[in-house]
Amino acid sequence: MRVLVAILVVGGCLSLWAGAANATQSVQLHCSKINCQFTEEIGPSGTKSYEGYCDGTGNTTVTGGNSYMVCHKAKGLTCTRVYFNDGAKPPYWSCTCTNWNATKRAHPDIDVQCPSPS
Repeated sequence: MRVLVAILVVGGCLSLWAGAANATQSVQLHCSKINCQFTEEIGPSGTKSYEGYCDGTGNTTVTGGNSYMVCHKAKGLTCTRVYFNDGAKPPYWSCTCTNWNATKRAHPDIDVQCPSPS
């Protein structure tokens, strides 16, 4: 009976670990200029969330009106609508992209536009 319990515990741990490995990854993109361009990579059948931060804006407050982020689609790739999280400290833009191709990597381009420093 002990062996059976041990097998069930180990199997449960492996299942949790496998689920965590498939969870959506979050990538922080930090822009310390007015305009930054990033080329990212998503593995086959992968999903990644991107967070765009405006660094180096001086005393200028980053808002949804003076900054933006664009998550460009690529072949076999879809991205959600971009969302501005102004409740976060610091605030950031976010989107999630999914590579629907089961054999090839996808390379989304992401642009982050930030306000001029004050």
